[in-house]
Formats: sequence, structure tokens, C-alpha cells
Amino acid sequence: MVLFLSASILLSLSFNLAHAQWSAINSGYGLTTNWHGKEVPFGESVTAWAGTRDPDVTAIFFRWKRPDNSTYAEYNNASLLKCNNPSEIPSDAPEEIRDWAENNPDKFPIWIATNTQIPDSLGDWCVKAFFIGPDGKTKEQVDNTIMIRATSFNVISDFPLVGTAGALIAMLLGLNLFIRRKRKR
Repeated sequence: MVLFLSASILLSLSFNLAHAQWSAINSGYGLTTNWHGKEVPFGESVTAWAGTRDPDVTAIFFRWKRPDNSTYAEYNNASLLKCNNPSEIPSDAPEEIRDWAENNPDKFPIWIATNTQIPDSLGDWCVKAFFIGPDGKTKEQVDNTIMIRATSFNVISDFPLVGTAGALIAMLLGLNLFIRRKRKR
């Protein structure tokens, strides 16, 4: 019974709910990452994907924030990839972008920019995409910003060789030790 409860708790903690952030592009602007809805193991790269349906956007500026809110990286991607139909979405785009494209062929063209970073600390990170255009205002010290979108992800310490199975084994060994000590008393 204890084994069943331990396994159930461990499994329930390992599931993450994912919400489709890319669908915000229906209102004109969207942002997601290749790790959306999943925890990022320390040392892995994270790619932010920003997109717009606004033809006035001339660039997308990315700002990456550490868990302590300090700026990790800033990147101004002046070249936007124009996609005129779903078949032009890059093959390495996250599944939620490809799914959105297949389900919304009437929402094209869209313009996409990406930026990849490797987070250097554990915790909750933030990526902001500033959509830049001629009619924009200065927002968060970025000139000509039409719109800002943000997303977050959590960087965790991960032991790939240990993983969930290792954690379960460690819990069972601990339970075994507890039961043996209790029997000796």
C-alpha cells in the first residue's frame, strides 16, 4: 500500500500541464519556447519562438531574465522569417506552433523570429519578446515597441541517469530502512 501511494505521489508530481501560448498569435502576437509546459534540465538550451501577424513589425527583440530578475541576455533579431502558409513553418518549430499552423491556414502570413540561450542558474526564468515597429512606443527601455509578450520556464537540477526511477528506488530504500529500524525496536 505504501509503495502504491509513493509511486502515485511521484507520478502526479512529474506531470506538467501545458497551455497553448502560441494561440495568442490569433490576437496578433505570440511567444513560446521549445520547453513550454516542461521543466528544463540544467545545461540544456532553450529556444524562444516569437511570431506576429502584424506586417508593420520590423524586428523582434528578446530579453532573457534570470530567477533573480537580472538580465541574462538581450538579442535583437532584425531578420524575420515570413511564412506564407503552414508548409513554410520550420520543421524544428515546437509542436504547438505546427499544430496551430495546421489548424489556422487562414491566419497567414506570419513572421517568426527565434533566439536560443543556455540558462546558467536554477529556478523560474522569463523571456520577453518586444515586437518592434515604426508606430511603437518606448516600453521597458526598448524603443518603437508595438507589443510585448512574455513566457516563463523552470530550470531544474536533473540527474539523467537517476531520473524518476532513481528517485523511486531511493524512496523505497528509505522506506525499507525505516521499516527495519522500527522492527528492531
